[in-house]
Amino acid sequence: MATGNKTEKNKLVILAVIVAILVILLSVFWIIPQILPAGPIQSVSNYYLPGSKIFVVSANASYGRYPGETRSYSGVENGEPCVIINVTVRNDYSAQYPPPNPASNSTRVFVSLTAQIFCGKNQISASDLSFVGLEQPDFDLLLNSGESGNLPIYLGTTNKDVTSFKIVAFYIGGEPRP
Repeated sequence: MATGNKTEKNKLVILAVIVAILVILLSVFWIIPQILPAGPIQSVSNYYLPGSKIFVVSANASYGRYPGETRSYSGVENGEPCVIINVTVRNDYSAQYPPPNPASNSTRVFVSLTAQIFCGKNQISASDLSFVGLEQPDFDLLLNSGESGNLPIYLGTTNKDVTSFKIVAFYIGGEPRP
């Protein structure tokens, strides 16, 4: 009888070890990749936005959660998974090179930015959570000539394979966006 109990205990120990191994394998190959991004997102810096005198000083991206208010009418929720791009830009417009739609010879400029995200060369579908359901964006910059400012861009996506991004001017002008 003692041998039978020992055999049963050995079977239970083996079963427990197999279950533990399966849980570890499941975590490594399925759960963890769902949580963690595939790799770093390439940063960009030191270039002018096309057709403008807005200089991108730096732009860095990371995975995160939307920190803004929930807007139920547009489907944007606080805590929604997103790619967060922090952009620093500088206004290099001057009296010699005035901004579009200048306000009475002013070199100040209103800047609204968005971005596109990519996995390799393929663009990933993402919603700019700063603009969804709003006539005016949550985030705009007003910069005087030579002045720099920071702007966060929140792109709603659950995709964890983002490799790069492209900053896109939504609006640049001397007057507020219509």
